[in-house]
Amino acid sequence: MSSDILPDNYLQDAPADSVIQGYLCPMHPAVTAEVDEQTCYICGMVLVDGRIKMPHGSHDSHYGGIFFMARDTWHHIEGTMPAPGVFRFYLYDNYSKPLTTMHASARLVYQEFRDENGDETRPPVESLLIDADDGVSFIVSDRRLQLERDFHIRIRFKQDQKEEDRFDFAFYAYSQTDNPSGALPTNTSTATLIIPDSPEALLSAMLERVEKVEMLIKRSRLNEIYLPALEAKDLALALAENPGDTLDEEQMNTLNHAVKDITKAAWRLDAFGDFGDKPAAESSFKVMADGVARMRKIYLRR
Repeated sequence: MSSDILPDNYLQDAPADSVIQGYLCPMHPAVTAEVDEQTCYICGMVLVDGRIKMPHGSHDSHYGGIFFMARDTWHHIEGTMPAPGVFRFYLYDNYSKPLTTMHASARLVYQEFRDENGDETRPPVESLLIDADDGVSFIVSDRRLQLERDFHIRIRFKQDQKEEDRFDFAFYAYSQTDNPSGALPTNTSTATLIIPDSPEALLSAMLERVEKVEMLIKRSRLNEIYLPALEAKDLALALAENPGDTLDEEQMNTLNHAVKDITKAAWRLDAFGDFGDKPAAESSFKVMADGVARMRKIYLRR
């Protein structure tokens, strides 16, 4: 994480017994290193100094919208649709404190035109977002903004930022303070996952989670994919521990490689959901789905 992104007081002096020596991932604190400029092998974030007062304590919305984190892990945004045809998003730091829009610029993209290689074939259909009067948000009014319609915003948080950050949105209810997700109600309980006893039941439970992840990505409900993705990972690991007694060595190798791919994909889905990056989430989901397909093939052969 480059120092020009961080405020002067980002590093905090802490009591000696509370200082983490070295560097760690803000999202996965168990990932550490003794030298600077390392990245987290789970989500790819740059590790931060252990003296930092840990950020990301809350990603709860302030205005009933959808909350995302930028890839620099410092900037955060909250997108809202408070009324038909109106989109407004707010800027925050990584302690959820408001940031000024003074140095930022943003555009809202309704549709892109790209070839099979991902190259743009003609200009996108888009609208510029303008600074709102409060100085900490951008706003646009356009009749094309509707519930259940996918769109994304591209933003530069600083004038010299080379590449824009992308955040994907779809709203299924208008943003209100008593509807903090800005989306359809969903079960996001973090209760302990019940691990089935048999390989067949484990595989079935895993498929349910994978289908849930696929549905959430398709509907751009990216801030909700972490739970079924991580549960699918836990079920895959449980299957590796309890694969049954009929698999041969080749099948066990295939199973273990599939579990490894599913585990990595789950952590990446967790991160890309936080980033609001639908294309990246779709790519990671393909890895997860492929791993599950290989597992199913093993057990269908039995």
